[in-house]
Amino acid sequence: MMSRRISEKLAGTFFVTFFALLLLSLSACSLNRITADRTAAMMGEASRAFNEEPDLEFARAAMPGNLKMIEGVLKSSPGNRDALVTLAQGYCSYAFAFLEDSPRREDVARASALYLRGYGFGVRALGDKVREHSAGELEKFENAVNDGDDAAALFWTGYCLGNWVNLNRSDVAAVAELSRAELFMRRVLELDPLYYNGGPRMFYGVYYGSRPRMLGGSTNKAKEHFEKAIKASDGKFLVARLMYAQFYAVPVQDEALFETTLSGIVNAPEGLLPGEAFANAVAKKRAAALLARKKDLF
Repeated sequence: MMSRRISEKLAGTFFVTFFALLLLSLSACSLNRITADRTAAMMGEASRAFNEEPDLEFARAAMPGNLKMIEGVLKSSPGNRDALVTLAQGYCSYAFAFLEDSPRREDVARASALYLRGYGFGVRALGDKVREHSAGELEKFENAVNDGDDAAALFWTGYCLGNWVNLNRSDVAAVAELSRAELFMRRVLELDPLYYNGGPRMFYGVYYGSRPRMLGGSTNKAKEHFEKAIKASDGKFLVARLMYAQFYAVPVQDEALFETTLSGIVNAPEGLLPGEAFANAVAKKRAAALLARKKDLF
């Protein structure tokens, strides 16, 4: 009888201990997720400070570590939208700023891979429905995208995919994905045409300016969208002017417009748009490189 009571007490102690440990484990998981969510929110705010950084070498050195830190946050909170959108923007920005215009093939290949990585994070930010149809039937994919209301997630996801397509235009399968990128941007245009200093308009300027007429290209539409994109920031967001020179002035072979636009970017004053100092510094660097190639383009 005594041994039975001892056994019951031991069993009761075991179950109490087991459930206590289980609750502690669950509490630890919850605490990790709360900490991760707070960290992701802080990193989203910190990215604004990064956008204000005009020193490209400093930015290039700092950016990878920060992106990997945010990826670490996702280990504790895999569905954190702030972290996912920040990663989509970060990987796209790094590829655009430092890799895609490099003369080294391996850098361009890395840019392509990083655009796809950013796209993957963006699709995750948009939820299960978009992810489920991201490689499936276009109509179902369009319906899923049209249900989205997060302009930031939609924009950076479409931006990553569009830039990946642009780097892989010799690949028929890649070019076919342009229609998906366009659906993202069409939705952003409906929600917030001024997002990211007229970013959706800039996308459509490139979209129409980089395609031959027989495939839906239109220099007139490209010009219209670029002018609206430039107007969105009163000409202070230099990337829009850079794209205007590259994807409108070159296709219509307007050498004077090309040179005037790019020279204006190179000679633009510092501090023109403090909140986008990083993007403007990138535009200055790429404008100078594009001017150096003028003889090859005209």
